[in-house]
Amino acid sequence: MGIAAKANRAVFLDRDGVINRKAPEGKYITAWEEVEFLPGVGDALRDLKQSGFLLIIVTNQSAVSRDELSVDALESIHRKMLLHLAGQGAAVDAIYYCPHDRNANCQCRKPMPNMLVQAAEEHGIDLSQSWMVGDAATDIQAGRAAGCRTISLSPPGSDGMLSPAPDFKAHSLQEAARWILSFSSGQQ
Repeated sequence: MGIAAKANRAVFLDRDGVINRKAPEGKYITAWEEVEFLPGVGDALRDLKQSGFLLIIVTNQSAVSRDELSVDALESIHRKMLLHLAGQGAAVDAIYYCPHDRNANCQCRKPMPNMLVQAAEEHGIDLSQSWMVGDAATDIQAGRAAGCRTISLSPPGSDGMLSPAPDFKAHSLQEAARWILSFSSGQQ
């Protein structure tokens, strides 16, 4: 009889609007110098990591297919992002990205759940014990389709209405992390 491996639980995170400030409408983050981390991100990720969650960024990056960002430049941004967060004690385990435009009808672009499913297969993640945190309806749809609980981030003062509705709503990643940790410890 074999020994069953313990399934990991993860927090999947959209990148722009969750980890770092989004570029203005119609623009893209195309250089490391344009990355502005949102307040409290390092603390929130460190708290989740210390509680045993894998941290996985899943992000649509159509600037690549629009020739506004090369794959090399995107991967350089991601390497620097990983180093920056690790320096804050918030080591991210992996970043998955879809380089395709929304009209490409690919299987990896959110709202399809394939980036989450691929990460689950590669990291032994139990999706039913995991969370998707995002700021767009496509993030919530991908999380739901993968079987995760979902949290929508919306700034204070916005109506934050998404369809489908997320399991929880938060105004920051720190607030989302508190929900996750509270829920996971049986306090909810």
